[in-house]
Amino acid sequence: MPAQANPWRSVAVHRIGVYTEHGLSPGLVEEFMKAVREVGCRNIVDPFVGSGVVAVEAQKRCLPFLGIDADPWSLILVAAKTRPLDYNALLDWTLERFGSLEELEPLVPSPRLEQYHTPMVLAALGRLRRLIEEAAQEWRPLLLAVLGRVAAEYSLLRRSPAPRLRRRRVEAAPHAIYRDFVDTLRRAIGDLRGHKFCGPVDLVWGDSTAWLPGRVCGVLTSPPFANNLDYVRHTMLELLWAGLARGSRDLGWLRSIQVPACEAAARAWKLETRHPWLQSLAARIGGSRAHGYRRFLLQYFHAMDKHFELLAERLEWQAWYTVGDSFLGGAYIPVHEALARLAREHGLGAETRLLGERFRPGRRLYLLILHASG
Repeated sequence: MPAQANPWRSVAVHRIGVYTEHGLSPGLVEEFMKAVREVGCRNIVDPFVGSGVVAVEAQKRCLPFLGIDADPWSLILVAAKTRPLDYNALLDWTLERFGSLEELEPLVPSPRLEQYHTPMVLAALGRLRRLIEEAAQEWRPLLLAVLGRVAAEYSLLRRSPAPRLRRRRVEAAPHAIYRDFVDTLRRAIGDLRGHKFCGPVDLVWGDSTAWLPGRVCGVLTSPPFANNLDYVRHTMLELLWAGLARGSRDLGWLRSIQVPACEAAARAWKLETRHPWLQSLAARIGGSRAHGYRRFLLQYFHAMDKHFELLAERLEWQAWYTVGDSFLGGAYIPVHEALARLAREHGLGAETRLLGERFRPGRRLYLLILHASG
């Protein structure tokens, strides 16, 4: 059966903010957590934490968790879902400040946002952003997560899953945007009130191809799929509104530290894999974009190779990765098989399992399970 783009889209806490397809289905997460309990693993790591599916599920099972991501918006979103707050105080303060919201000077962190919102919408969102700047520090991740949701609703950008510009104007009166902000905040707080903030959640802004913690008992993650999907662009609107990027230069810098899963993230200075069998695989790619596809794919495999090298030194039990296959320039790229071979070359045991079809018909999703050596 075809997979949903994201099965957590309607699940409490997770739905505060979700990313594109990643393959971490509820059934698979439960299978992993059951195995973790059976082996007594007390240290779960997600080196590509994304929107925090594993973080939320580990926390409510009282399991210590560490999440790593090169995209700083991911850390804000996961913090919003996993940091308990005084929700009554937050909501009371927000509602009280709404009485004078129109008096606030709009705060628009990036001039680039003018491309994605009409002037009236931009001003309304800017006043909400100014409000967040006045909020207590511990409240800001949740308020920014809510603003990101609302800004996306009233933006010319749409995700399918890659962002594209809408053909129609997206207009709304300020009071409607403010009402949506409060309604979205109320729903998020309602979800969080029912969440079990049991296990500790630590978050690291970093590149897991260059850094992992000294000990890793278990890993559950979905690394970037090598499908020419720009993950920074996918969160670009939120990055701009949060003030984590001011424009193209900052966005380009963030692309430079992520695993190159698209042409936009490839760089002339980044190393490419030297494995002849991977170079032969990339050589199958044809078409007018062959050069760009080959370059990012070879850089992608180099980055994942370095990640597995680190993992092999630190893994104590197992690491589970959901991996999507790819079609680039008319060539089928069995990414799951390539990653399994790279892991084996570092002494890790590796097995793959077909999970089913991906969201895009004709493509498949696999589970790669790595075992600690020895």
